[in-house]
Amino acid sequence: MSLRALQIVRSGLLAHQGAIDITSGNVANVNTPGYTRRRPHLSTFVPEPGHTGSGVQISTLVEFRNRYLDAQIRGVLTRQLGRQTDELLLQRLMALFGDSTEGGVSALFQRFFDAVQQVVLQPEDVALRELVLQRADQLASTFRRLGADIEAVRSELLGQAQQRVGELNRLLHRVAHLNAQRALVPEGSEAAIALADEQTRLVEQIARLIPVTATVDARGMINLAVAGHMLVSGVAVLSLQLRTLTTAAGEHHAQLWLHSPAGEAETELSLDDGELGRLLEHYNVTLDPQERSAAFSLPRQLDRFVAQWVERVNGIFSGGYGLDDGAAPPPGRRFFEGTRAATLRLSADVAARPRALPLSDKPGEPGNAVIAQRLLALAELPIFGDGQTPQGFIAGVMSCLGELLSAAQQQREWLQASFQQLQAQRQMLSGVNLDEEAANLVRYQKAYEAVARVGTVAASLLETLIRMGT
Repeated sequence: MSLRALQIVRSGLLAHQGAIDITSGNVANVNTPGYTRRRPHLSTFVPEPGHTGSGVQISTLVEFRNRYLDAQIRGVLTRQLGRQTDELLLQRLMALFGDSTEGGVSALFQRFFDAVQQVVLQPEDVALRELVLQRADQLASTFRRLGADIEAVRSELLGQAQQRVGELNRLLHRVAHLNAQRALVPEGSEAAIALADEQTRLVEQIARLIPVTATVDARGMINLAVAGHMLVSGVAVLSLQLRTLTTAAGEHHAQLWLHSPAGEAETELSLDDGELGRLLEHYNVTLDPQERSAAFSLPRQLDRFVAQWVERVNGIFSGGYGLDDGAAPPPGRRFFEGTRAATLRLSADVAARPRALPLSDKPGEPGNAVIAQRLLALAELPIFGDGQTPQGFIAGVMSCLGELLSAAQQQREWLQASFQQLQAQRQMLSGVNLDEEAANLVRYQKAYEAVARVGTVAASLLETLIRMGT
């Protein structure tokens, strides 16, 4: 009987020592990101026939994890990083126009038309003609800078997308490696829960990049899919590759492909959100000058405006005469060259040649400013873009960017609040509560001490029985 009691005591000491260790582990990891608190599940040993009393054991560890809540957090993360990517890009694009400064595009248009207005009053003044050329050159160089800066931002987005694809592939292979480890450990063990924590952390990193769907099989291995295509299935993982191509319409696109390790099967993936999805969307649409869809494309709008601007201005100047043109027909000088923002510049016909600037509609009349008046009238003609003046077009582009930015900011702020709320819910469920853990430590410690006292009594009984036998 006493030997049986000692066996029971031994099991109780081991079980409650294990419970204390588990609780101590919770306390130690109170600030560990992604840590899920554990609870020991104590169960009795079934006594053998003819024996009374039973021992105790830690049959399993209980993890406080809610897979549905994890999925909600991943979905919010995907959209939040998508809106954050939109916000950062739109802020950069608005800064390129610099319309809050004197060097902004709208301000340069105003300065150009102010110079034209002055030369209308004194068309024979060479200094004023030089001023018109100077302001026009500033305007053209600003458009060239805009075109080059937008293309540089687009190239940067492609580089970022390539980096994210490399990061994504590393994460996917890491998940597959964890799956292989998870299959080797028993359910409910400390190792199983630790691996599940790491799986959750990695999948949330993946969710920041792409809209991923995660499922867990009976062995605890996590399977990942995107757009209906499996990325990780058990220990098998497919890789992603980013490729650039030129479509038949002349669009330069970046496409994401999913391919097997042996390369025998390839699938094009279409992403609608996440950081990587938005980077590709902006590269393929927002910053593609050849974009053919109705979606907003900044370089396409700028290039169309520049083409209209050059056509209108050169059309006006083609029938004009300079100060030294004394006979018909008009020399047909052009004011601007180029049909895109990146190529706009003063024509060689007038660059550094103020006297050649054709401001008169008749030869030999240096005081004639009819052509200059027609040029000045462009400032108020709603014939650019969708029926706008030159400055109205720039204001319209800025307004469009501002509306997109405002929408992205509002959505990002709402998603951030949702994420924080979901995180708080998960923390309540899975996080470590120090007060609760302290109470558990006291409870397990008292149980341990009580079992130890039982052991002392059992040992005393056993000693008495031994003495009686002798």
